[in-house]
Amino acid sequence: MKKPALTPMMQQYLQIKEEYNDCILFFRLGDFYEMFFDDAIVASQILEITLTGKDCGMEERAPMCGVPFHSAQNYIAKLIKNGKKVAICEQVEDPKEAKGIVKRDVIRVVTPGTAGVDLEITEADNNFLACIYYSDHYYAISFADVSTGEVYAAHGKYDYAENSLMDVMSTFKPSEVLLNIGGKSVFEDIVDLRKRFDFFDSVIDEEYFDYEMAVETIKGQFKGRTLDSLGITDKRHIICSLGAMLLYLSSTQKRDLSHLNDLKIYEDNSFMTIDISSRRNLEITETMREKIKRGSLLGTLDKTKTAMGARRLKSWLDRPLIDAKKIALRADAVEELVNNADTLDDLTEALKKIYDIERIISRVVYGSCNARDFLSLKQSIDKIPDIRQAIKDSKTAFLKEIYNGLDTMRDLFTLIESAIDPDAPITVKEGGIIRKGYDRELDNLRDILNNSTLYIARIEASERERTGIKNLKIKYNKVFGYYIEVSNSNKDKVPEDYIRKQTLVNGERYITKELKDLENAVLSSREKVNTLEYEDFLTVKNEILKNLDRLQKCAKLVSVADSLCSLANVAVANGYVKPVVDTGDTIDIKDGRHPIVEKGLKDCLFVPNDTYLNTSDSRFSIITGPNMAGK
Repeated sequence: MKKPALTPMMQQYLQIKEEYNDCILFFRLGDFYEMFFDDAIVASQILEITLTGKDCGMEERAPMCGVPFHSAQNYIAKLIKNGKKVAICEQVEDPKEAKGIVKRDVIRVVTPGTAGVDLEITEADNNFLACIYYSDHYYAISFADVSTGEVYAAHGKYDYAENSLMDVMSTFKPSEVLLNIGGKSVFEDIVDLRKRFDFFDSVIDEEYFDYEMAVETIKGQFKGRTLDSLGITDKRHIICSLGAMLLYLSSTQKRDLSHLNDLKIYEDNSFMTIDISSRRNLEITETMREKIKRGSLLGTLDKTKTAMGARRLKSWLDRPLIDAKKIALRADAVEELVNNADTLDDLTEALKKIYDIERIISRVVYGSCNARDFLSLKQSIDKIPDIRQAIKDSKTAFLKEIYNGLDTMRDLFTLIESAIDPDAPITVKEGGIIRKGYDRELDNLRDILNNSTLYIARIEASERERTGIKNLKIKYNKVFGYYIEVSNSNKDKVPEDYIRKQTLVNGERYITKELKDLENAVLSSREKVNTLEYEDFLTVKNEILKNLDRLQKCAKLVSVADSLCSLANVAVANGYVKPVVDTGDTIDIKDGRHPIVEKGLKDCLFVPNDTYLNTSDSRFSIITGPNMAGK
């Protein structure tokens, strides 16, 4: 007996699934992403959706479940949070032009560390992918956040007694960690760290870490930059780690991640090293028990007005400076804002209207942006002159640097202002996004679409006058479209250019070239309008892509201004004073107040304490008694 054959669609599904067997495959069928076989069983349980079946040419129906494509993002997010990878398979040809089954292919693989543009991430949080390369007792680790464009790398000796790798990981808190096969000796520590931080890890093929391939990958990503200019010429482990991470991003994201265009090396001599236990007990960015922001140092200091500023301030607390000169630059800028209430108020007000430029940029790069993102970008750009105006008379170096570096980008503002309708919808292929006056051809088509009745009336009046047939009427039906109806008594007045289409008992029906042209224009104008609008939308998007560097620089400077502004507002509200930080061996604090404890007191005042330590006669203090007594 002949075995039943799989349907062509199911054959196509299984061929693609074989290539992405470690992923849940979202297979686009019409308006749904469908999942089959084991994927369907797993996904239906996680997503709590109905498991059904589909005839596939086999004796038994294939297990199947599906989600609407327009709301797929929420379902993908839930799968990612449960540690799954999702391969998104789309139709890659127009079904109208397809011969046989429509071609499909995976356009992107969403993983926990690359889902920053898909998940609703807390504005102050990054979503880092990490990649560890270990060999010969040395390690390198690279980090990338595709939702903000940040790339970092660190390296060091892997020493169990002083494990800087674990400390660096606790600083960045990645959501996904890639490891090389040779790094098996770090697995135990990774497993231990996973208990404290919620991330997913996997071993990737050693070929990803090939040195020569890594060099070429890095050069291709950081166009125009050499290994020397990136500061990694002699850092083989970083090259292997960074190259592998970029290659992994390329293979999963399947697009040009041009916003990942700068690398920062995380060096021990640049930031204070805080071990995992100290970081946890100090409650710098989250509380020890609930792991929430409120009740932490960040919760006390964060009065930022932008998402970018919130992330910047958090990074400052996660990675404290140890260079006294750099610390003084920040402190001086905060002091100037504290002492100039008008400047601080104007700057705070301007920052309120700025959206998350970094994540808008990422959506543009990923092609998941819409017209409303452009409007948010326009509004943000519109506030840059107000930020510059607020700090134009600043005296401190840091604020001057922000003022001089901020680009008002009026060209981009003007482009978006002229092109995008202020009431544009979220969808980008259904019209309504391009402003009137931007595209003449589009305006003409809209005019035809919106005024077709008026055009028909004009033609009708014109034909009555031309023929002298006073009761001539233009009508419409689904068979002939628009037509001219003439009674039998007026047939002798019909012009030669009239084309007869139907004979009736009481008269004749005709069409003309002009009427047919109008009909074609009206009937096709809706599709043409949507097509032209989408083309114009892509033109604006591509222009924004050309200006990524300018936008990223602007975003960085705005985030710095916002962080300084936040610290100044907190200082004013709580009566904080500027510390003098130097390279001496003395810590001398007068009337010191614990910012978190003080904020937690409701019915009593905090009692300030002095602290004095040095490296000779006051090297340590022993403080006893209950915590409630002020210890």
